[in-house]
Amino acid sequence: MSDWKKRYEAYKKGMGFKNKDIAVMLDRKVNSIEVSVTAKKFPDTFKLAILTYEAMLESGRIVYDSARV
Repeated sequence: MSDWKKRYEAYKKGMGFKNKDIAVMLDRKVNSIEVSVTAKKFPDTFKLAILTYEAMLESGRIVYDSARV
């Protein structure tokens, strides 16, 4: 598993998202999300979301460590 894939899984867990949720937000099919994150080149749009999430965690702007309910 790539580093980006691991970070993506942590992002999803921290935000309480499933691939289905991300597909709805991006107006895509779930299968396209699953294919995207397992592709050889990890999508730049997903990298941006992960980097933003991690920066917000580091700065204390996101203060939870488990999914929202």
